[in-house]
Parts: sequence; C-alpha cells; structure tokens
Amino acid sequence: MYSSALAVVAVLEVALAAVALRGPRPGRGIALLGCALAYDSAVAAAGTVLGHGPALETLSTGRYVVHAVLTPLVVPCAAMLVSGGRAVVAGAWGIACVLALSASWATLPGLELAPRHWADTVRYADAEPGGVPLAAVTAMVLLLAAGVVLWRRRGVPWLALGAVALFVAAAAAVAVPPLGNAGEALMLAGLVAALRDDRSRAGSVLAQQ
Repeated sequence: MYSSALAVVAVLEVALAAVALRGPRPGRGIALLGCALAYDSAVAAAGTVLGHGPALETLSTGRYVVHAVLTPLVVPCAAMLVSGGRAVVAGAWGIACVLALSASWATLPGLELAPRHWADTVRYADAEPGGVPLAAVTAMVLLLAAGVVLWRRRGVPWLALGAVALFVAAAAAVAVPPLGNAGEALMLAGLVAALRDDRSRAGSVLAQQ
C-alpha cells in the first residue's frame, strides 16, 4: 500500500517538474528540484521490489547525496519568485551553496546505512543519524518566510501553504516515514503553483524593471 503510494508520489513529482520546466524563471531550478524529489520517492517505493542488498543501498546513498546537494535549491527558487532583484537572488544562491556544503559535510562523510522496515516499505537509512538536520530546517524556514512575503505582497498563497505542509509532514514523518515524501510533493506543488500564478510572475517582472 505505502510503496504504491510512494510510486504515485514519484510520478506526480515528475509531472510537476515537467510543468515547471515549461514555465518562466525559476522554472528550471524548480524542475531540477522536482526530479531530485521524484528520485527520492522512487527509491523509497522500489525498496519492496529490490529488497535489502547492494542495489537498494547504492540507490539509497544517492538519496542522501541528492537531499544534501539539491534541497537548498528551494532558497534561490523562492527568492526569484519573491523578487527579481539581482542582489537578493545572488544572496539566495550564496545561502544555498553554504547550506549544501554544510549538509554534505554533516551527512555524507562516513555515512553508514542500515536496513529499515516500515509497513510494506523497505529502505536503507542512516545507522547513526546526527540529530536535527540544521541545513534542511534552515532552508524550510527561509522557504516559509519567502512564502509569507509573497502572500502579503501579491496575494499568492501557494508558496507559504507548501512550506507549512512540508513542516507538518516532516514532523509526522517521525512516526510515518512516507509522509515526508508526501510533504515534499506538496512543497513542490506550492512552488509550481506560485510559478504559474500570474500575480507572482507580474511581480517578478516589475522587480526587474
């Protein structure tokens, strides 16, 4: 049941990435993030089929790399939706790079994965998790802040709603891991909805003039 649901989430994330790719700036960044999230969901869904072993462990290592390196993309993507100003966007890219390096340093060196079962899902997870993922939490907080600004300035709620959904799902994922993937999909949907919202695009154009 849960593995099938994760497969559906992966397909939806690919579809959202395709929609973002055809959209305006920052569609390419959102599309890349969508593909990364789809990969994560697809590996989680495939665990039941692959079972524990080298194949699933290797793919699971890729999940950690993708999360560390690409999750911070939400920061510049959100910044471009809120403001087209070069200084703001450049600062957001700088923050994203710092977060990616921080997450990689905290997670990847010495990463050891151990098999885990939950309901009908089979996965590999960090055998010794290092506590609160500060880089990911920072990116989530910045995403929420950008969403609130976009909502107040232009009446575009999607970014903020996606960030709130991510926060709630991340907390619930401690007990029900697949909810983490569902929350990421909702966050992605919020990014894409904000990207496609005429009010958001109009505000970005005005900011560049």
